[in-house]
Amino acid sequence: MSVMKTLSRCNPLLNFQPSWERYVDREFLVALFVLVGLGLVVMVSASVAVAEKTYGSPYHFLNRQLVFLLIGSIAAIMVYKIKILFWQNLGAKLLPIIVLLLILVLIPGIGKEVNGSYRWFSLAGFGFQISEFAKLSMIVYMSGYLLRHGKNLAQSPSWQPLFVPLVVLIIIDALLMLEPDFGSTVVVTATVLAMLFLGGVRFSRIAVLIVAVVSMAIPLVMMGYRGARIAAYLDPWANASGKAYQTVHALMGVGDGGWFGAGLGGSVQKLFYLPEAHNDFVFAVLAEEFGFIGIVLTLLLFAWIVQRAFVIGFNADKAKLHFAAYIAYGIGFWLGFQSLFHIGVNLALLPPKGLTLPLISYGGSSVLVTLIAMAFLMRVHRDTQIALFGLSPRELAKQNKRKNRVKKKAIKRSPVRRRATKKRKSAVTRKK
Repeated sequence: MSVMKTLSRCNPLLNFQPSWERYVDREFLVALFVLVGLGLVVMVSASVAVAEKTYGSPYHFLNRQLVFLLIGSIAAIMVYKIKILFWQNLGAKLLPIIVLLLILVLIPGIGKEVNGSYRWFSLAGFGFQISEFAKLSMIVYMSGYLLRHGKNLAQSPSWQPLFVPLVVLIIIDALLMLEPDFGSTVVVTATVLAMLFLGGVRFSRIAVLIVAVVSMAIPLVMMGYRGARIAAYLDPWANASGKAYQTVHALMGVGDGGWFGAGLGGSVQKLFYLPEAHNDFVFAVLAEEFGFIGIVLTLLLFAWIVQRAFVIGFNADKAKLHFAAYIAYGIGFWLGFQSLFHIGVNLALLPPKGLTLPLISYGGSSVLVTLIAMAFLMRVHRDTQIALFGLSPRELAKQNKRKNRVKKKAIKRSPVRRRATKKRKSAVTRKK
């Protein structure tokens, strides 16, 4: 006993009995709430002028964003309550549904056309962008595939184990390019390749795949309006009134922000100079109003959430919850890539792609799917805590009560019990 007491003083985790509070990563949750709050403030500031002119109400976009935040919060709570094992069993079954939806959205009359792109389904006046759901479903599918075929991917001398995920990736990318949605295509491809590398695929093979992807992407990028965008991106100031109009005004907004910004609501570029200021170029408005300090704080928030995703995944790996770990890693890669690509476009480091900044840009589908992804991370953290340290006495008591209730219901519904009850009733009536 004295030895155990000495050990418990050295390592308090030996006596760790998690309550419900320990199931939640509180630092992660605080960072998430701060990011959502910052996103609402910046998005409203960036959209007030456009909403007033277009819809007659300065809070049009705020009201719609709040609706999706409510729907996303409800969906996130539901996902948090579902065991990760359910998604592991669902895995590949979810993918055909996403592929079917990506095909249906391309059909005029079913998919909603906006600025020449078919990316949305319209339901009750709200638009749902199916490519956002495709990102999360690809992470779930790849997590299951890496769990089942991880050894072959790492040890096989042939390329055969890579055939299935690459075919799936090509199908998804092709459908996304038909919308067209080049930004989502880049994010999905980068996330899948990163997960394959993490799953054990040799770097030499990943390098070959990257070269192949770039080789195929270059001719696609240089065709049509994308080629003009690339030319404008290479020399934006020479095309300031043409294809580089957005890039130039985004740079002007970032430059005007200085160290401390013009203050909330003080952005000039959002006043009909910068198109899609509340969506694709919301970071430029944030930089103009909050300055370099605001940029650094925003980057730190995203870095913290991405870092926590990888820590949650690492802990799940230690607890032998490998599928849950791949889910966490995939979400970390996805959020990291999408945030970097959006910020890179706003800083003219990358050509315009039309990507949202998660939880900050206006976009119902993006908010909904991102909140569901955050619920996945919190569920992985919960399952890891339970796997490593077990349930607390209170949780064990609750679990036993639930099991007893289920047993009692099963006994009541069983045919043997019903026949015994009928016999007793008939015996009582005969005595009477």
